[in-house]
Amino acid sequence: MSKDAVFLIVDDEQEVCNFFSYLLKHKGYGVETANSGEEASARLKEHKFDTALVDLKLPDANGLDILKEIKSCQPDCEVIIITGYSTVKSAVEAIQLGAFDYVEKPFVDINEMEALLERSLNVKAETEKMSAAQQELGFVVGRSQKMLSLVAAAQKIAKKNITVLIQGETGTGKEVLARYIHSVSHRSDSPFLAFNCGAFTETLLESELFGHEKGSFTGATHKKKGIFEQANKATLFLDEIDSASPAIQIKLLRVLETGEFFRVGGEEMCKVDVRIIAATNANLAVKVAENNFREDLFYRLDVASLSIPPLRERPNDLENFINFFLEKESIAKQIEIKPFSKEALNTLKKHDWPGNIRELSNTVAQALLLSKGPQITVEDLPERIKKNSNDTKNSEEGTARNSEAAKQLFRSVPEIGAKLEELLGQYEATLFETINFRQGFDFEHFSKDLNCWRDEFLARIIESAVDDTYGNQVKAANLLGITPRALRYHLQKGRRNNGSD
Repeated sequence: MSKDAVFLIVDDEQEVCNFFSYLLKHKGYGVETANSGEEASARLKEHKFDTALVDLKLPDANGLDILKEIKSCQPDCEVIIITGYSTVKSAVEAIQLGAFDYVEKPFVDINEMEALLERSLNVKAETEKMSAAQQELGFVVGRSQKMLSLVAAAQKIAKKNITVLIQGETGTGKEVLARYIHSVSHRSDSPFLAFNCGAFTETLLESELFGHEKGSFTGATHKKKGIFEQANKATLFLDEIDSASPAIQIKLLRVLETGEFFRVGGEEMCKVDVRIIAATNANLAVKVAENNFREDLFYRLDVASLSIPPLRERPNDLENFINFFLEKESIAKQIEIKPFSKEALNTLKKHDWPGNIRELSNTVAQALLLSKGPQITVEDLPERIKKNSNDTKNSEEGTARNSEAAKQLFRSVPEIGAKLEELLGQYEATLFETINFRQGFDFEHFSKDLNCWRDEFLARIIESAVDDTYGNQVKAANLLGITPRALRYHLQKGRRNNGSD
């Protein structure tokens, strides 16, 4: 570590501040401490820091808010979140907001702690390592900020011995992400076993997962080890976890809690050390609310949750994926690489890709095989792609015939969209008629006012939805098309602005 490095320690426990002060000053580094959010803000105004260690829970502030403040005023300062096991979910959220990593109390391995602090001062080397691992696996991340934040979180989570839940639509690459997590984890030298829970009946699923004893059921002619025993000391990827029956869910819960289970028809307790990565394209929180999934199992799986965005939310990454799959297919089929024509590319960009990355990969492979000329043209694309492109074109022409108001804003409420657009126009007209820029206009303050109004207004919409579902936040989130976590975030943000908290 650079001898000029300066660290900020933010923790309401003075013992923690003393621990890090001794550790770092003994090595010749600068250290400032703060026991509250207010003190942390003051230190940030007084000093420039290389790394900050921030407790997630402070008496007067949330560690995530301090993280945002640090990234706003000192973006080059890396932030390490200090947390307990019960708040690991928030620590994962912190990484997606820009934190470098997180550490759990109590601090057991001092050497590991020192190595983490050193890595925080050498981010470039860390980034290069991450890129090398991605290239080796053929894991295309793209340039989407959502995916970059997601993969950064996955990289950090991989080093911890915790269960991971990956959620995302069909074809988004949940297993690819799971393999990446395994490849950069401490278990990378052990096997990665993938298992689809939706591919078996309940009876077969129990046997496949936990094994069976000879004679335990018709056809059980010998003792068989299940996938859990095979995955001992390794990583087990359980896809379509929502397909497991209630009886299987109870057994899965026990394995997650204790690492113990019985084979079907067995009396001998089996104990394993398995790192579980589960995946689903369903909303498990909604399934819990509907009593279709065990709540206790959900919370056991949801220690660290990663949600992969669908391809339609990553339009700028489309060409990267197309080029990757073109090269991959050309090498595999020993076919000369040929580009997509401009018209074909535009047609692909108009498709909404309900099958996500998997559909795109199959489309590129099919188009490459069907193409006879030096380029892949629109005619070489599957019929469903061309049909959807024509439907989109007709839809766009129809929309153009509508009013400007309906075309631009409030598509989510078409029945009153035009009226809202009209009222917004009146608001803008009044504002611009009133402003005298020559006398000065506090743009930053006005921008903050608008943001506060928006946050409070969104919170009121959410509160109304919660009222309509008799206080059930999970059901309200489902009605609004957002996650329960997003619902709580908007509520808290709105309440902070109007002083409710």
